[in-house]
Amino acid sequence: MQIESYNRAELQELIDSDFYKNLNQIPISYHRAMSHIQNPDTHEDDELLWAAYENEQLLGYVGVLPGYANINQERKKIFWLSCFWVDESLRNGNLASILFFPLIKRYKDQLFVSNFLPDMEKMYQSLGVFKPSLLKSGSQFYCKSCLSNILPVRFPKIRFLKPLLRVIDFSVNLLLSFGKLFYKPLTFHSKIVFDINFDADFQSFINTFYKKNDHIERFSEHFDWILNFPWVLEGKPDKKSKQYYFSSKSEQFYYDSVKFIKNNKLSAFLLLKIRDRKLTVSYVFAEDDIIDDITAYILQKVLDENLIMITAFDERISNKIRKHRIRYIFERFCKRAYIFPKTQNILPDVFQEGDGDNVFT
Repeated sequence: MQIESYNRAELQELIDSDFYKNLNQIPISYHRAMSHIQNPDTHEDDELLWAAYENEQLLGYVGVLPGYANINQERKKIFWLSCFWVDESLRNGNLASILFFPLIKRYKDQLFVSNFLPDMEKMYQSLGVFKPSLLKSGSQFYCKSCLSNILPVRFPKIRFLKPLLRVIDFSVNLLLSFGKLFYKPLTFHSKIVFDINFDADFQSFINTFYKKNDHIERFSEHFDWILNFPWVLEGKPDKKSKQYYFSSKSEQFYYDSVKFIKNNKLSAFLLLKIRDRKLTVSYVFAEDDIIDDITAYILQKVLDENLIMITAFDERISNKIRKHRIRYIFERFCKRAYIFPKTQNILPDVFQEGDGDNVFT
């Protein structure tokens, strides 16, 4: 068995190689690799991916996403754990530890973890380099009945009930369609502009928010990068996409980049991620007096595009949505776990929902 590591240039060489094209399982999708290569926070010597091979067969891999965080009023380089996979037949062995060893050795005090499966937490904590997990609270508002999508996944033993659950979903959603007749019209006090131009004025605008709180700094180039180099492409999963364990295609996946103009000035910026009819508020830069307009825009989008669910970690938006109780069926409170190095003094509150690799998945 051999372990290969890849920096930016080596990653480009890998995805352009015949070796990569001939693999049955790949350690990274082509477009995800291109996103890593184009990441404005990636330096030439940053190691991004470790992969284990034997006889030109992929056994496992682990990867990171470089970024920056404001820690004790200092901007520090960090690395988000972005993927970790080991062949199912080898999961009872020590391959996971072998893959993690060079990662921990290189980035021990800089490795941040989020967006992970709960059953992986014990393994991460066993490494001895992390603090106990910290949680950030959010809300999921279900605007349509989708029991046939949720329950069989959470409770596999009831998969045989999926046809019945589909009938229930159809009946409930039919009733909800009549309820739309009773929705109050939503009003806007801002001009809404769909814009992907992240210029100096935009940068100046979002800088004002970093000065008022400890949110992780983002720059115009980061939003260019997010929109132009997604990790998930729209389309039906195919043979090629199934070569990669993590998602690389989804039937619906796009970003909604929205600016709110008030009194001829940029007053708010909103970045939404829409995946398979589920809307996530990834980034919001806004003063409190513009949250009504942002919420109205989100609710109208859900109505116009027949979306299923809204996920928000900005409590201001969640509070406003709750005032429109007729527009959703129920609210589910959710929590996102973050794992930080013992050496870093930081809390989850400094991160927006889209920070790390969340905006990409």
